[in-house]
Amino acid sequence: MINKALLAMLALPAGTCLSLFFGRYALQFLRRLKLGQHIREEGPQSHLSKGGTPTMGGTIFLLPALALTLLLATFSLHTLVLLLSVLLITGLGWIDDWQKVVLKNNKGITPRQKMAGQLAIGGGLGLYLMLGVPDFSPALQIPFSSHSLSLGWFYPVFAMFFFSASTNAVNLTDGLDGLATTLAIISLGAVVSILILQGGLDNHTVYPGIVLGLSTLGACIGFLWYNSHPAQVFMGDTGSLALGGILAVLCMLGGLELWFAIIGLVFVAETLSVIIQVAYFKRTRKRIFRMSPLHHHFELGGWKETQIVNRFGIVGFLLAFGSVFIYYATHLPVTG
Repeated sequence: MINKALLAMLALPAGTCLSLFFGRYALQFLRRLKLGQHIREEGPQSHLSKGGTPTMGGTIFLLPALALTLLLATFSLHTLVLLLSVLLITGLGWIDDWQKVVLKNNKGITPRQKMAGQLAIGGGLGLYLMLGVPDFSPALQIPFSSHSLSLGWFYPVFAMFFFSASTNAVNLTDGLDGLATTLAIISLGAVVSILILQGGLDNHTVYPGIVLGLSTLGACIGFLWYNSHPAQVFMGDTGSLALGGILAVLCMLGGLELWFAIIGLVFVAETLSVIIQVAYFKRTRKRIFRMSPLHHHFELGGWKETQIVNRFGIVGFLLAFGSVFIYYATHLPVTG
């Protein structure tokens, strides 16, 4: 019998190879259907030249990731529920992308509709973990310590907002070629590493999440081949909401919701820049940032697109590496 750890690790290179292979034909299909991105006029003028680039490319990494999880993870109701959560949030993004492409504008579904869908999926997943997984602990690991905070029956409510926050954060970050993909790869690597440190390879509740995380990480590496500057395809809301959903699922399985605020601090900063900008503008009719999300602020300040992606990626890597190191140090078993 093949070792479970080996099976999980195979998911990464397999995901990369499958997305590289599948991406070539998916690009042709998207171009044939003329599913081109509509660029919002109020955005940076340099982005107008990207109009018509195929969108909804998130399927390039999502389909291989889901297929590999079904193949390599333990087939169970638990695995199917986790994948269903990802499929539901992906479907929400797909509807949004489809409306944008068909209507030839950048509005898609309304913010309220999107928020309602995110809250419902997150709350449903939280309830399932509370009621359907006997060994699940509704507790949050406290960063920089070995302690945790139990939420009890408040956990499903927290799950609603965490799931919504993580999916929106990745969605807002997806504004430059390869930016969200690069940061997602880094965050997935860190979260999966911590899940493994927790003993997740031997935990039937966490193991499917590890396989899903490694499959997605590998598939995103393959997708980056097509999504790096100048992008041949955009992931769209189909991909960004899916990535946010997958990261949320993994964090919820390991109680890493608070840790994700550090691992994914770039995602958090992107989200906060929008919230601050909107709130300040409504109050004063002035702007703090040149444009939000944050990557546009630096773009209008003269940074090249590739510089922003590389520098945000460096910051993301340092945060992720530091988080894994600190987690290991604070949870290292005491011997002697």
